[in-house]
Amino acid sequence: MLGLAGRGTEHLAAAQSITSSFLPPVSHIGMENSDGDASQALFFHPFTHGSQVLLDEFHHVAERVSSFHDGIVFTNRPIQLHEKVTLKILKKEARWHGGLRVGFTSMDPSKMDPGHLPPFVCPHLVMQGKTWAAVLPDQCIEEGTILMFWVDHRGRVFFRSQQEARNLPLLTGVPVRGRLWAVIDVYGQTKAVQLLGEHPQAHGWKRRGQPSARLSLLGGDVEECVICCSHEANALLQPCGHATLCHCCAQEVFHNNQPCPFCREQIQDIVQVIPGE
Repeated sequence: MLGLAGRGTEHLAAAQSITSSFLPPVSHIGMENSDGDASQALFFHPFTHGSQVLLDEFHHVAERVSSFHDGIVFTNRPIQLHEKVTLKILKKEARWHGGLRVGFTSMDPSKMDPGHLPPFVCPHLVMQGKTWAAVLPDQCIEEGTILMFWVDHRGRVFFRSQQEARNLPLLTGVPVRGRLWAVIDVYGQTKAVQLLGEHPQAHGWKRRGQPSARLSLLGGDVEECVICCSHEANALLQPCGHATLCHCCAQEVFHNNQPCPFCREQIQDIVQVIPGE
């Protein structure tokens, strides 16, 4: 690895001084209620991040100013099970080695001291015992790549990108009974990332070989299953009426006594819907 750039610290201090004027008070940015409600806005935690991280005024873009480390960032709120954390690679710096690390932590970023954050998620933060993270493949760190990762009700972490037509396993053994915040390490060749909404179709996501992932169901447009992301969302959940899962995933969620992943209402019954009938 190369050493720190001589002007990196000065540049970071000046940039953070400018950016801090845009930061709203904590009570105005949803930090006081970290209950993991997916209806709340998702952005990077504005105060707890690595010493080389510069956030934009909306806390959606995280850039590592210099060096290859001290680029750890967290989400502002806990992530629900099966909720997709979607990132876009904005900048790549080829002179370094390695790339993006992602995962989850049970430590509340609002209660952390940013000055005591280690330089790396892997292995330093992971070794503290409350963080689970891993490195993504090199093909996921090219500029313009959109990728997503999530944890399921079994504690398995999956990811997928535009380059893949299937979900790929990343981690196992994440405890899911408590709250989990997403953690991202803007490391090595990954210079800057943008946090997108959960549905990347709005940002140009399209899987290779598939013109569309939408179908007509009950007279409306319904996306693919939000859990497996490979089958039609053809299960109507009762009593909430949401159709966001395929029948197979809906059965698994129901038998594991999990709520609707969209509204969190408890599932009482499942109706399989056949398009066209």
